Amino acid sequence: MARRTQSRYIFDIEDNFRVFRHQFFVNGARRADCTTCESRVPVSEPYHHHWRNDIENNRSHCIQIGSEEKDILKRIEDQAIEEFILCDGSIAARTNDFLLDAGMDAVPQLLRFLSFGTEKLEATVGFYVDVKKERMYYESSPLNIENHFDIGEAVDMIFSMLLEKISNYVLLHQKVPLEACVIRRMKVTVKRFCVSPKSNSLKLPLQYRVKNATEVIGNGSSKQSSDLAQLSETYINQKDRNQHIPANLKINLYTFRVCSTSKELYAVPYLLRGDDVENTPTFIIQTDVVGDFQGLLQIRNIRKFLRADTHDRVFECRQCQSHFVDRVHLALHKQIACGRNFMVWYMDKDAIELHENCLPLPKEYFKYEWVGLARKRI
Repeated sequence: MARRTQSRYIFDIEDNFRVFRHQFFVNGARRADCTTCESRVPVSEPYHHHWRNDIENNRSHCIQIGSEEKDILKRIEDQAIEEFILCDGSIAARTNDFLLDAGMDAVPQLLRFLSFGTEKLEATVGFYVDVKKERMYYESSPLNIENHFDIGEAVDMIFSMLLEKISNYVLLHQKVPLEACVIRRMKVTVKRFCVSPKSNSLKLPLQYRVKNATEVIGNGSSKQSSDLAQLSETYINQKDRNQHIPANLKINLYTFRVCSTSKELYAVPYLLRGDDVENTPTFIIQTDVVGDFQGLLQIRNIRKFLRADTHDRVFECRQCQSHFVDRVHLALHKQIACGRNFMVWYMDKDAIELHENCLPLPKEYFKYEWVGLARKRI
């Protein structure tokens, strides 16, 4: 029997405290409580006090962008840098460790950094593969990433499909398994679509987008837009200037968090003023990759929005008949057309690539030795 893991997020009342817990279940049996998500505040305090110290406690998914990092982003834009190379600098080949570090840490970190100030990214990943004295380059098709919370899932999907393509190809043409391949270099191509002043479209994380439980108020009447602007201003004043949200404002607000341990994304209450969830206006707070406020989206079905997928249903891709237990994975799979447009090139193994205009990214910030390839000289 396959192991089915699931998370549950609850509030308990203990003495005069309200305690938030993230619980892990395996095959329906509770196994553990997440220690990094647990939060305890006096029961009289608002819900957002549970999350207000996330950054200080290293529980925040947000990244830090200072003046030096903004200068790097400007150089990337000025030099039209879209291609980034990552190499394994170790003496002995360590393909598994290299791919694990890149997929879990290096590539997501780079994409989060590049997503600052953008509406979306278009990302392509390529692996340089050595096998049986031959060198090949495998490249994915572009994948649009419209919310920074989607980066981890997107990278997982691209990596897994690339490795599946490589495995099938070398088994068919070189008659060797994937384990015979050596991968010590990869290229990530990223097109940044910067935020437009006229744009007011906010995209939910894909995990919540597939639920179809929200609507964009900004696309409605002028009165709705005005009400939303006032509500947004009220939220900003409360957060940045420590002003209280007026008691007569009967709304419910939710915000997103990411578990530091399991990396799961979930929504939690920020402010609850109405017990009648069917008739109380309810919104999700949207923030960018550094935690700055972007806007509000109204949730028209909060129960559907918060309900966790049970992963007990199998979804089938109609194009290639692949099966998934996660709707997010199926949606990403469809976005890259089942991998049909992935490419492979044979390369001269002894060839040397020369790039005149390179921008090494600071290892103090990125931890990994990324090099950007510039198309313009400044």
